[in-house]
Amino acid sequence: MTPAEVVDRIARGDVYVRSITFREGLTIRQMAELFEAKGFGAAAEFVAATRDASLVREIDPEARDLEGYLFPETYALPRRATAEQLIGRMVAAFEKTLTPELRAQAAERGLSVREFVTLSSIVEKETGRADERGMVAAVYSNRLKIGMGLQCDPTVIYALERAGRYTGNLTREDLKFHSPYNTYRYAGLPPGPIASPGRASLEAVARPADVPYLYFVSRNDGSHAFASTLEEHNRNVFEYQVKPFRR
Repeated sequence: MTPAEVVDRIARGDVYVRSITFREGLTIRQMAELFEAKGFGAAAEFVAATRDASLVREIDPEARDLEGYLFPETYALPRRATAEQLIGRMVAAFEKTLTPELRAQAAERGLSVREFVTLSSIVEKETGRADERGMVAAVYSNRLKIGMGLQCDPTVIYALERAGRYTGNLTREDLKFHSPYNTYRYAGLPPGPIASPGRASLEAVARPADVPYLYFVSRNDGSHAFASTLEEHNRNVFEYQVKPFRR
């Protein structure tokens, strides 16, 4: 390097950096654990920094923390970077991804930014397949239109995790758990995001597939079988959830 290049790197603080990657669908708690595991600082420091909801006040005045607004990405950090500095970059990356076009498309569907991000976080947790995101988004959008309960397992898991009651196995009794995040007990969207959605999930909710589906069930291979009627859905449940276990 030339002396000028050295001076430029020092001026930019680009002397020694470490990377940390947050994948799509992580909660604040999970991100905090990763932050600590990678040696950047205490998980509690990360969580504390996410309580500064003023960072998203302009786009979501109802936010009480930054759940859902920390963009999943790989970040290169200086050795002495603080949790607050990282959180600031993550929120900035999210706001850059939330383009005016996406916001306009969400508004056309009757969704506020908070509702848009909340529904995107649900889609993120339900499928990791690019070819399914639009259809999963359509299922939940169709249910919302007719006032049908979302009945989304990840929202119940999130509620249980917040209460420190999730054991890693979702039971029938868990589906009765009293929480506004439990979409088996309460119709409509939960109060806020349940994880950080990636760009693809945001785009899927802004432009869901044009399909009449109201149901889907796992095929146990990472994909799902979709249905428009309860009768068809019950057949899919028997085929992919009952028969394999009987065998």
